[in-house]
Amino acid sequence: MIKNYFKIAFRGFRRNKVYTLINVSGLAISLAASLLIALWVWDEWNFNKSNENYTRVAGVMSHIAQNGQVVSSPNMPFPLAAELRENFRADFEHVAISWNTEDYTLTANGNKFRKKGRFMEPDGAQILPLEMVSGAASLASPSQLLLSESAATSIFGTREPIGQLVKIDQELEAMVAGVYRDFPPNSDYYNLSFIAPWKMFTAARRRQWVNEVKDNWNISTFEILVQTRESSNPEAASEKIKHLLQNHLKAGASTTGPSALISLHPMSRWHLYASWENGVDTGGDIYYVKLFMAIAVFIVLLACINFMNLTTARSEQRAREIGVRKVVGSKRAQLIGQFMFESFVVVGTSLLIALLLVQLALPEFNAVTKKHITFISPDDLAFNPYVVALGIGFCLLVSFVAGSYPALYLSSIKPVSILKSGAGGRLSSRPRKALVVLQFTISISLIIAAAGVFRQMQFGQSRQTGYDKRGLVYVKIPPGTARLDALKNDLLHSGIASSVAQSSGPVTDMLSNARGFSWPGKSPGQREEFAVIAASHSYGKTVGWQVVQGRDFSEEFISDSSAIIINQSAAKYMGLDQPVGKTVRWKDGTFNDSEYHIVGVVRDMVMQSPYEPVKQAIYFMTYAPNYLYIKVKDDVKTSSVLPKLNLLFDKHLPGNIFDFQFADQQYGLKFETEDRTGKLTLLFAAVAIFTSCLGLFGLAAFTAEQRRSEIGIRKVLGASVTSVWQLIARDFVYLTIFAIALATPVSYYFLTETLEKYHYRSTIPWWLFAGAGALALSLTLLTVSYQAIKAALTNPVEALRSE
Repeated sequence: MIKNYFKIAFRGFRRNKVYTLINVSGLAISLAASLLIALWVWDEWNFNKSNENYTRVAGVMSHIAQNGQVVSSPNMPFPLAAELRENFRADFEHVAISWNTEDYTLTANGNKFRKKGRFMEPDGAQILPLEMVSGAASLASPSQLLLSESAATSIFGTREPIGQLVKIDQELEAMVAGVYRDFPPNSDYYNLSFIAPWKMFTAARRRQWVNEVKDNWNISTFEILVQTRESSNPEAASEKIKHLLQNHLKAGASTTGPSALISLHPMSRWHLYASWENGVDTGGDIYYVKLFMAIAVFIVLLACINFMNLTTARSEQRAREIGVRKVVGSKRAQLIGQFMFESFVVVGTSLLIALLLVQLALPEFNAVTKKHITFISPDDLAFNPYVVALGIGFCLLVSFVAGSYPALYLSSIKPVSILKSGAGGRLSSRPRKALVVLQFTISISLIIAAAGVFRQMQFGQSRQTGYDKRGLVYVKIPPGTARLDALKNDLLHSGIASSVAQSSGPVTDMLSNARGFSWPGKSPGQREEFAVIAASHSYGKTVGWQVVQGRDFSEEFISDSSAIIINQSAAKYMGLDQPVGKTVRWKDGTFNDSEYHIVGVVRDMVMQSPYEPVKQAIYFMTYAPNYLYIKVKDDVKTSSVLPKLNLLFDKHLPGNIFDFQFADQQYGLKFETEDRTGKLTLLFAAVAIFTSCLGLFGLAAFTAEQRRSEIGIRKVLGASVTSVWQLIARDFVYLTIFAIALATPVSYYFLTETLEKYHYRSTIPWWLFAGAGALALSLTLLTVSYQAIKAALTNPVEALRSE
C-alpha cells in the first residue's frame, strides 16, 4: 500500500509541478521563519536557567510610595543585607551585596585589557554559582579574584593563570585564585570577565564612602542577591521580609509615611518579567515572547491555508480518479491515508529545505536579535536536539493540519456525484474564499503592527532630551586621578573640545538615589526619593542643559558650594511654583546634614527610558571625577576625535584603557528593544505577505485554468483584455477589501494594547491602516494580474479546441 501511495503521490507531483513548487516553497519559508522564532523563544525562555539554583536565587526589590505612585527599584540600603543574614537564617542560605557589572582596566605583565567585572561579598560565588575550571570559588580573601576562562586565556594565553597578579584600574592589585567557566550567552552574567571580593571594592579610594553607610537606611545604592534554603522559597521569604525597610525608615530620619515595602524578584523572572508599574510586576520581555509565538503560529497557519486551498481547488482534477477508485472498492480510510501521505511528503520536503534556510539565515538573525543561537554544534557537527524535536513536531502537526481538510473533503464526495458532474459545486469555493480572507487579515495585521512599533520608536526618538547629545563624549575615569586638571587644560587647548566637565554618573543613566530631603511646604510624612547627580561648574554648559528658571552653576559665586539645581519634575514633585531661592535640607544620616539653596531649575533631562516620566533629580555642585565629559567642537570630524583623545589620555593617565562613549550612540541603545521588535515583525510580516501572495498566485492560476473555455468564448464574442482581467481579478480584490475591513479593528485593538505599555506613546493615525490596506490591495492586483493577463492573451482557438 505504501508503495502505491508513493507512486500516486509522485505522479501527481510531476503532473502539477507549479502547484507542488508553490506548496513546498511556501511551507519551507514559513517553517524556516517559525523555526527561527521558536529558537529565539527557547533562548529567551531559558535565560538564566543555566544556574542550577535559579528557582531559589532572587534579587531584593524596594517598592516605595512617592507622590501617589509606587516606585520599584533594585537599589537597596547596605544594612539590609546584614539584617537578612542575621535574623532570617531559616529562610536564606546565602546573602551577598553586589555592585553592578562595570568596565575596568586589567593590567597584567605590562599588558592592558578592558574587561567587565563585578565586586561581590563571599556568598556571591555560591549564589551564581561558579563552575570552576581551576582553583577555588572563593571571594573571602581581599587580595584574590576570580577570572572567567575566556578572560584568563586572553590575558595569560597558555600560561597558568592561578597565582598571577592582576591590577584593576591601576589601583587595586589582586592574585588570581580561580578560573570559572564562562556564563552562557543567555545569562545576565554573560561577558562577566572577573569577580572580585567586596573587601577589595571598599578598599578603593573612591569607594571609601561605602564604609560610612554600613548603618544608613536612607541611602539605597547596592544590589542584594539571596538564595533561599530548600525548605523555603522566594515567595514565602518575600512575605516575611516585606516590612523590614518600612520599619527601619520609620525609626530613622524619614519618620512615618506611606508604605516602603521590599520583595524578592526571583532569578527565573529577571529577564522576562522585569517591568514594574505602581509596585506590581507587569511583565516585560515576556510580552514579546508571547507576541512572536503567536506570529510563528500565524505564519505556519498561512502556509497550511495555502496547502488546503490549492489542494481543494484542484479537487475537480482528481474527482474522477477518486470516483473510479471508490467504484472499484477503495475505502474512505485508504483515500484519507493517500492524501495524508501526500501531505506528509510535501511537508517533510519543505522541512528539509527549511532546516537548510535556518542554518543559512542564523548569522544574520543573530545579528538582528543580538543572540548567539546555534543550530549545528560547532564541536561535533551535531544538530541542536531542540531543533530536531521541534522540526519533527512541526512536520507531524502541519501535515495533519494542512492535509486533514483536503483528505476529509475529497474522500467524502459520493462516486455518483463525482462521475456525473465532478467535485465542484455552487458552494465549493466558499471555504477557499474564507481562508484567503483569513490569510490577508493576518498579513495586514502584521504589517500594521510593524508600522505601529516603528512609529512608537520614532516617537521616542523625537522626544526632547533636555540636553544636546551631538558631539558629547563621556568617559569613566579612574579614582584619584592626579593629573586631571592638566588633562582638562590640554583638551581645551587641543582644538578638540569646546568645554570639559565632570559628573558622578553618565548623562544617559541615573546611578544614585537618596532620601532625607525636606523643603518648605513638604507634606508631613511624605517619603521622598530623588536622583542625585554631582556635577562641576561647567557641567550644564558641556551637556547643554536648558535653564528655565534662575541660573546655572557659576564660579563667580562662592556660595555655590551649597547650591543645588533641580529639574522640572523635582519642582513639580516638591509643589514649588517659584523654587529659586528656596532652601532644601538634606539629612541622610551619614554624609549630609546641611542646607542647600536652589539657584536654578533646568528642563527635564531624559537620562533613563525615553518612554517613561523623568524622575525628580537634584544636581549639586562638587568635583566628583567619576565621569569626564568632553563637548567636541562642531568643526571637528567625529572620525578624528578618538585617536586624539587616546593620545591625550595616554599622556596624562598612562596604564589605562578608556572606553569613550558618544552620548547620542548610548542614547540610541535605549531603543534596542523597539528596533529589534519592529525589524522582526516587519521581517515576519514580509514572510506572511509572501506566503499569502504565493497562495493567491496559485489560486489565480487555477481560476484562469478552470475558466479557460469561458474566457475563450468571451474573446470570440469580442471581450477585451481588460474585461477578461477584471473577470478574474474582481473576486480576489473583493476578498482583499473584506480582509482589510476585518484586519483594521483587530490590529487597532492589539496595537492599542501594545502601546499601553508605554507612558509616553504615539497616536494611531488612520493612514496607518489605509497604507497597509493599499499595500495589500496593490500586492493582490500585482499577483493576480499576471495570471489574468496571461489568460486574457491566450489564443481562443487553443482554449476551445478540446470542446
